[in-house]
Amino acid sequence: MKKQGFLYGSAVLIVSALIVKVMGALFRIPLANMLGGFGMGCFSAAYGIFMPVYAISVTGLPAAVARSVSAAAARDRLSDTLAVRKTALRLFGAVGLLASLLIMLGAYPLCRFASGDVSAVPAVIAIAPTVLAGCLVSVYRGYAEGMRNMYPTAVSQVIEGAGKVIFGLGLCGLTLWTAENRPELFTAVTGCASLEREAVIPYGAAAAVLGITLSSFAGLIYILIRDRGESRSDDGEKFTGEDKKRIARELLATAVPAAVGALVINLTSLIDLVTVMRSLKRLTETSPHIFSGLLGSGIAYDEMPNFIYGSFTGLAVTVFNLVPSVTNMFGKSMLPAAAAAKAEGDMSRLGECARGAVLAAALVSVPSGLGIFAVGEPILRTLFGGRELEIAVCAESMKILGLAVPFVCISSAAFSVLQAADRADIPVKIMAVGAAVKLMGNVILTAQPRLNVTGAAISTLMCYILICIMSAVMLARHCGFDLKGFSGTFLRILISGAVCAVTAFFTFNWLSVNGNNAVITLVSCCAGGIFFILATYFSGIFTKSTLKMLIS
Repeated sequence: MKKQGFLYGSAVLIVSALIVKVMGALFRIPLANMLGGFGMGCFSAAYGIFMPVYAISVTGLPAAVARSVSAAAARDRLSDTLAVRKTALRLFGAVGLLASLLIMLGAYPLCRFASGDVSAVPAVIAIAPTVLAGCLVSVYRGYAEGMRNMYPTAVSQVIEGAGKVIFGLGLCGLTLWTAENRPELFTAVTGCASLEREAVIPYGAAAAVLGITLSSFAGLIYILIRDRGESRSDDGEKFTGEDKKRIARELLATAVPAAVGALVINLTSLIDLVTVMRSLKRLTETSPHIFSGLLGSGIAYDEMPNFIYGSFTGLAVTVFNLVPSVTNMFGKSMLPAAAAAKAEGDMSRLGECARGAVLAAALVSVPSGLGIFAVGEPILRTLFGGRELEIAVCAESMKILGLAVPFVCISSAAFSVLQAADRADIPVKIMAVGAAVKLMGNVILTAQPRLNVTGAAISTLMCYILICIMSAVMLARHCGFDLKGFSGTFLRILISGAVCAVTAFFTFNWLSVNGNNAVITLVSCCAGGIFFILATYFSGIFTKSTLKMLIS
């Protein structure tokens, strides 16, 4: 299997991530138009309950398998890499099956506990089998990534993204159409006696989620077929040199801390679900005047918390997550090289890996995050032009989340290197502290009538600033990362990002007198990007040594 360099491997994953995110936008935007704020609240509630469990399979397992495989490959032990994969499939396949069953059986109490609203129960049940598919496909992805081959991950992600659009939108549209045009069939299939929109919408959200489940199995089918074709060349290798029980212990030793870390990372969405919904329900009772605009639009008080939460997560958080989903690929592609450097005891090379991952994340996330802060509302109008009420609800939150983007991306890159350096426990501890800050911030800030849902965005910013600082310090302490030397580089990137944001802001305001919002927003973002590139060039951020470090 041909190994890929950091920049090449990152390019493969970034291209696939961009394609997947485009498909995600093609999925989310029509879905928001189909379901509205209330339906997106059901959809997001199901995700908020489900994602902490699913994140274990997506984040923890590939990292564990990739690390074990890359360490064995560095010693030229092909049989050991295959033994790792076989053991991981058996172990984590059982874990995925058990987790799927637990989610399905516990859907009602989970929804009742998380938000006090059981309208998301059908969606939670529909998405539960995705855990099993995620566990299995993550083992194969981790094996390929450990061998420094990013193609299986990239292609399977694209297949999942395409399946999400086709199955998710198709099933959602079919469900809503059936409820309107074939009510007797809808009632027979769902058991729902009422045909009121508030009763039908949760089943539309569940149908969209079922499409996501089908797309995850489509990705698994592809990777199984691909592996079957490649396995023939490995049939001559015997699984010798590794005891299976010892391999399982080694996998768990890495996977459990990484999985707990992934769980803690994804607790932020669950924290938002639990705290924001409850705070909004209290505010509709104690300070109903702050929601008078929504009442005038025809939304009842009892529907407002779900509508506001759905607007925040369905629009603002969707845009916020676009950049980290791309920069996460830098850390993932760097993991095998960092693990190999650690296995060889080469701290200098490990430090270079850390600098490369953090630098790449900063170069993408700083201009993107500051750009979102500068022109966040125009971006929302470009992507969700038909949802003016939802945009009005979450526009201010969008700007705050933009400021948090660089801290999220840099922290993620640092965590990948720490996991590769046998310190998977550190991200867990850091994220636990961050989650505590997020929880306290949400409880205090979302209860303020003038802030309400914007308080969740502010607490997210506070949480990730602290996480980023702590992760950078730990990276310097354990991975040879030159924190003092990188500070000057980061300052120049920050200044260049500010130039980008200011350029985008003034370009938009200059052109917005007359013209199409989408075109003007695109031109403004491009202008900001050009000025960022010029600023980084003249500030000397890119040097021959920097490019050599990223390519190697």
